[in-house]
Amino acid sequence: MKEVHAAQCPLCGGPNHCALAADPNATECWCDSVVFPPELLARIPEDAAHRACVCPRCLAQFEESQRDSHSASDPQSG
Repeated sequence: MKEVHAAQCPLCGGPNHCALAADPNATECWCDSVVFPPELLARIPEDAAHRACVCPRCLAQFEESQRDSHSASDPQSG
């Protein structure tokens, strides 16, 4: 089983910029203002679920891939 670090994204292993992992006295984080799609959360390994946050980069890449797949399947988009 891979060790889970609260400050690392469980998807890419990069820094997740979690304010709560960086500072135990923090009361909010960047992720409080965004919605994580269930499809993205389903990609988190089970041992890391609810233990480490997805990073902004992985969230942005997922959202971009969703936009690309929707525009590719929409015949009126281009």
